[in-house]
Amino acid sequence: MTSRAIVRKAMLSFLSGVRPPSFRESKFWFVLGPEAEMLPAKAIWSLTTNIKGANFNTIHAVAGLSALGFSVIDIRDSQPVTNFDEQVRRSLSTSSEARRLRLALAPIQPKKRLVLVEQFVRNPDVVAEVLLRAGHWCEKCKGKAPFLRRKDGSPYLEVHHIKQLSDEGGDTVENAIALCPNCHRFEHHG
Repeated sequence: MTSRAIVRKAMLSFLSGVRPPSFRESKFWFVLGPEAEMLPAKAIWSLTTNIKGANFNTIHAVAGLSALGFSVIDIRDSQPVTNFDEQVRRSLSTSSEARRLRLALAPIQPKKRLVLVEQFVRNPDVVAEVLLRAGHWCEKCKGKAPFLRRKDGSPYLEVHHIKQLSDEGGDTVENAIALCPNCHRFEHHG
């Protein structure tokens, strides 16, 4: 009998480098792992059931993982993230009349959609060290943190990577700076 615990064990095995016999990279179907990693559904099911991938269909893996309550995703159904700022710029470039017409026809409650985002797993010790180094002060404008966090009374500053992680910047204390929200927005959008 397959259980969630056996699937989680298969996921951990896969994450540590174990691959089922005749493993091939997945193209479309993924299951969310213990820390929301996208893991190939068929490989995880193969490790879970000890059945070679050639002896079952991906649909069986999807059905089995879904039945056990795991989130399974077909990436063919994912939509590209739209650039909201670009949509606002386009709206601003149209006439007020056209914009008012669209507003009159628009639903009051916005739609919802699930968005999968690849995200860097940041080191909390880097953030803690940078915040402690800054104390109550923005390390760019030298202004005092604009407010204290409601949950713990600590000064509200945001940790920013000088060389962005997406540009191969390191997640290090030396590559990070504590900024007030205004300076942080300026670094990204100014």
